[in-house]
Amino acid sequence: MNKMQKKKLKRLFKVDRELIIIFLLVVITGFIFFFVSNQRAFLNFFYLPVLLGAYFFGRRYATLAAFFSITLIFAMAYTYPFSFKFEMDSELHRWLDLLTWGGFLLITGYAMGLLYEKKETAYKEINKTYQGVIEMLVLIIDSVDSQTQSHSYRVSVISEQIALKMGCTPYEVENIRLAALLHDLGKIGISSELLQKIGQLSGTEKDMIKNHPQTAVDVIAPVGGKVLEILPLILSHHEKWDGSGYHSQVGENIPMGARIIAVADVYDALISDRSYRRALSPFQAKKEIMDNVNKHFDPDVAVAFENIFPKIEDIDTFIFPGRTRI
Repeated sequence: MNKMQKKKLKRLFKVDRELIIIFLLVVITGFIFFFVSNQRAFLNFFYLPVLLGAYFFGRRYATLAAFFSITLIFAMAYTYPFSFKFEMDSELHRWLDLLTWGGFLLITGYAMGLLYEKKETAYKEINKTYQGVIEMLVLIIDSVDSQTQSHSYRVSVISEQIALKMGCTPYEVENIRLAALLHDLGKIGISSELLQKIGQLSGTEKDMIKNHPQTAVDVIAPVGGKVLEILPLILSHHEKWDGSGYHSQVGENIPMGARIIAVADVYDALISDRSYRRALSPFQAKKEIMDNVNKHFDPDVAVAFENIFPKIEDIDTFIFPGRTRI
């Protein structure tokens, strides 16, 4: 059997879980329906699986839910001729009522599913635009300091891996990834000369550097919406476990995402060349991280970082083609 035949066979026996869920909803509704005395009034309950199908799965599954429901009811009406019939109703009247109900059910399923799909398309377009803006901001960030090209991207990849290892939800992982991408946005207001300065910084210069998380928050906040959720992570990514960071937040008072980004940020900074020092090897950088557990870094985050370190090595090879290991 060649690969093409195997693929066709796999598609043939692929389980459509959504279809099974919709079918079960209709069956459950039908089972309840069978024990209800006023069956004609209960017909409206079949709108429930149709609406659920539309809301969660879209037009196709909503229409299928309607079709399953209509098939079930018509089969029952045919098998039990006196069902769905009031005392004065004719046989024709009964079937016209069922046809009307079935027609409205199909139209409802199709229309609601279509609205769901339009909403999903609009959401994807908005998300695509949102991602485009994020990528543009990252390019601006990287252009500020030639020594830290792609730093934000690398920190986001490492942060994402740590978050996954720590069991964060997909939604939390995505927020952490986005916050890591934008964590240095505040540096766009700082000159490259200051960022690359070799000598000791003055008090004013230190304040400018120290204020870059707040600057990033001030730039992003007007966007509103979902992006507001990542602001605490950006604002706190220079906090330290012992409270010696920029704003003296301590321990678990620091948002989890910020604690994760802090480890990824320091690691990437250590393995990158700077004007004032040479890059450390990945293993030297890892040792530096682990030596500062319970001082600068959350111990749980550090353990997660240590566990995914071999994977970071693979990521590192992908992001830094040609980098020489020490």
